Amino acid sequence: MHTLLTAPRNEYLNFDEFSLFDYLRTKNLKDLDLKIKTQTFKKGTYIYQPPANQGYIYEIITGAVKLGSYTETGTEFVHDIIHTGDYFGNLKYLNNQFFEFSKTLVSSTIRMYKLDFFKEIVPKDSFLAEWFMSYLVKRWCQSEKKIKIIKEKNPQHKIKSLRSLYNLPILDADNDTYNLYDLLTQQELGDIAGASRQTISLAQKL
Repeated sequence: MHTLLTAPRNEYLNFDEFSLFDYLRTKNLKDLDLKIKTQTFKKGTYIYQPPANQGYIYEIITGAVKLGSYTETGTEFVHDIIHTGDYFGNLKYLNNQFFEFSKTLVSSTIRMYKLDFFKEIVPKDSFLAEWFMSYLVKRWCQSEKKIKIIKEKNPQHKIKSLRSLYNLPILDADNDTYNLYDLLTQQELGDIAGASRQTISLAQKL
């Protein structure tokens, strides 16, 4: 059984500078190197695809990843774009309803926490529990912003909102810098905005 000590409340202001990996390294946990591994994926590589049983929670150390699923005809669609500092994966609370793929937008270095280990340590440490709750709320707020974009009737407003949301510098695993918005195809922007690729293309030209 792991024994974790809570961190001082003022150590990580709003969790902006918090590193789960660095925090765990201070806790003298047994066989930590067996529970966490790091892997670099080339641009355009699937990190996982359904119905594979991943067994990990993933952290983006550097890079950017698109998350998506499939239509009834098997066509991929994107529902989220995440980048450095974000976490993703299947926590296995959805009774086998999780049917997601993850694919790199640029070469990306990913830290992988064994799922059983992650689900054991977070609830037992009050500081980690608060951190993870704050992170989930952050992602929830981002999802609400995407819903607002979908509800926009004017295609130009959709593009403006998408630019505002994804106008971010991204460093890939090769130390090359990109703008996240510029990495997204018209189809990916359309998936997120609830519009066709043709609508996005026209709006970008106006």
